[in-house]
Amino acid sequence: MGPLDLSKSTIYIADDEPANRSLLQAILTRGGLPAATAFADGGSLLAAIDIAEPDLVLLDMRMPGMGGQEVIEALRSRRSGSFLPVLVLSAEDGPAARHRALEAGANDYVTKPFDPREVLLRARNLLETRHLHSLLADRNVDLVGQVETTSRNLADREREWGQQATSLSSLLARETPEATADAICREMARLPGVASVILAVLDAAGNGVPLGHTEGTDIRIAVNRPLAGDLLARWRERVDSGPWVGRPEAVFGPSLNRQPHAERTGLAIIPLRTGTDLLGAIVLSTELAEGPAYLASRLPVYESFGAVAAALLAPDVIARQHTDALRLDIDEVLEAGAFWPVFQPVVALGSEQVVGFEALTRFDDGARPDRRFADASAVGLGLELELASLKAAISAAVALPSDAWLSVNVSPELVLAGSDLKTILRAADRPIVLEVTEHVPIDDYPAFRAAAAALGSGLRFAVDDAGAGFASFRHIVELNPDFVKLDIELVRRIDRDAIRQALVAGIVFFARKSGCQLIAEGIETLAERATLRSLGVDLGQGYLLGRPKPPTSQPEHPTATAARQQTVGRDANPTRRSVAPARR
Repeated sequence: MGPLDLSKSTIYIADDEPANRSLLQAILTRGGLPAATAFADGGSLLAAIDIAEPDLVLLDMRMPGMGGQEVIEALRSRRSGSFLPVLVLSAEDGPAARHRALEAGANDYVTKPFDPREVLLRARNLLETRHLHSLLADRNVDLVGQVETTSRNLADREREWGQQATSLSSLLARETPEATADAICREMARLPGVASVILAVLDAAGNGVPLGHTEGTDIRIAVNRPLAGDLLARWRERVDSGPWVGRPEAVFGPSLNRQPHAERTGLAIIPLRTGTDLLGAIVLSTELAEGPAYLASRLPVYESFGAVAAALLAPDVIARQHTDALRLDIDEVLEAGAFWPVFQPVVALGSEQVVGFEALTRFDDGARPDRRFADASAVGLGLELELASLKAAISAAVALPSDAWLSVNVSPELVLAGSDLKTILRAADRPIVLEVTEHVPIDDYPAFRAAAAALGSGLRFAVDDAGAGFASFRHIVELNPDFVKLDIELVRRIDRDAIRQALVAGIVFFARKSGCQLIAEGIETLAERATLRSLGVDLGQGYLLGRPKPPTSQPEHPTATAARQQTVGRDANPTRRSVAPARR
């Protein structure tokens, strides 16, 4: 199954704040999703849904008139059989608020201030789930027709076939793919003449992985343990062109008949497909005389089970394959060290002196850093990738001017993990600034401050992305950082925007009162630099002041050279992401 096409999805937003609606629309469209229709209250949203049901609803919980809770309850009472995902947006970050929304019928929950990447990823996940539900519903309609047709034909021939068709309709998706596969295997084992059943699917690496089997199968078969390579190769050869029926030895070898069970006389392999893609197979055996002929005469029944099994298992199996593929990709990157650090200067706007460098990571395959780190986090390898790239950056930084400090982004999880980060930081030959993004929540600030203190004295902290979206600035208040980095969206066109100037002037006042220094990110024009300097911003960073590149004593990586040559102007500025970018 290829990538899902979400370009024709319909998205509704309900939020009484115009700024929130505009921000969410911008997040979705910039992430490649279609333009969303926005409503200022719950009543207007429900009226629109009565006319045309969307594919996704982004819903604010607190609105005048009809609030989010009432909207969810109304949707639940009027829904038909379709799956309409609801992503709740709320400023309440406690478990009780989440539980209320989810118990009411919401499918996911995002807290304000928004992390744009998190909103986009969760929206995409829900749209993909909706799409798969629709595909499954369509397939179920087809399957119902197939089952009814098969039932009529079999009823004319044998009563037992009618009973077999009835068992098809009892199959439902269970809480896990393994439970679903087990139910399918047990139901098929009740068919006349069936001695054993195995249901196996393919993982991202092409391995066959059994999800369920009945008693009496080969001793080499176990749930979630990949099949032996030779065994997988033999059954795949036989299902490329459709169902296969033959002698068991042709697939399993003689070991099957050495078990303390009656001799197997026939074997059938039923492919499980999603479109043209092979999802897996059902392998069943019989002990009856003339085994292959008996199984061949009942292939339509087995194929019906295979069609139902593919429909029920496809969403979860495809999701697992996607996750496994990401994990393999990250493992290969880590094993090969397929990344390298670059450094962007931080400049004093008054003297134009370079005072520090920010470490950034680039990947050999040209992958976007923010996407690669988000994928690593999603498959449980986020900390490993952070530590590896951080170690590479500190090692390469020895070639930088000795009087400049080094800034690296760290996730809260990495700081709380402690020991590994502390070991790497000890190797630094210069002062280190640890950046914590405003978008990533910290659940326990005292614990975070204690973990930061345990990393050793001399470390300084920066809060990154200040001013992005509707950031609450709580990180700044709770962490009392040495630096606050103004988000690029505040800096861009500040020379032509009085509102941005006023907001930055307020942050400058706060910085002076709290004793921290401001670093403006993304400075790309002389006018932006002059305006920021006139407002009292101390430090700056951006293409105008210096592009990210390897230390001067090291040759530039070939991939970096190619990327730089293709960069033209502001719009070609590659996505910024430091050594350990914001992680959800």
